[in-house]
Amino acid sequence: MKIILVRHGQTEGNREHRFIGGRSDEPVTKEGILTLEKRIYPKVEHVFSSPMKRCIQTAKAVFGEEDPEIIEEFRECDFGILEGKTHEELMGDPLYDTFVESGGGLPFPEGEAIPDFNARCVKALQKAVEIAGERGYQSIGCTVHGGVIMAVMSQMVKGSDYYAWNVENGEGYIVEIDEEKWKEGHLDGTVTGGTLHRIYT
Repeated sequence: MKIILVRHGQTEGNREHRFIGGRSDEPVTKEGILTLEKRIYPKVEHVFSSPMKRCIQTAKAVFGEEDPEIIEEFRECDFGILEGKTHEELMGDPLYDTFVESGGGLPFPEGEAIPDFNARCVKALQKAVEIAGERGYQSIGCTVHGGVIMAVMSQMVKGSDYYAWNVENGEGYIVEIDEEKWKEGHLDGTVTGGTLHRIYT
């Protein structure tokens, strides 16, 4: 099965380099939509999406799907007190400084822990693959968040760094999975593609 993971188009908060996570339901800007519509993405049989506006809008702009199938667990990470703020605005906050000093090892202050977020995102992709498999789809699109892509890719490619899978708005990856191994619960080793199959860098 081929999976096209696409990060949503640029929002105003993205443009301003703010932490825009699961608490901020921002739309894609007009410029962001135009950028997506100018690009050509692989065709898919079915589209899954995060429940957030920016991803639903991206599903339409990228895949022509106005009503993508929503998977709640694809929601972006809860950034806690970081939500809606810039790095500069947060500097000097003891909770933020401690988080930064941990290299991201601690949970986001009053937010989600990366391991929990990773597990949630993998669960979401497993759900999408299961549904697609039951319906006989061999290609699916997933319009999600940058954090979601980093989460699932770092879990599917053993030994890779979470932050190494970062992509800009409208970018993503094309991966193929071994469905039999996937059904057995083996994420690592089931995926081909990765950095060589990055789209719109």
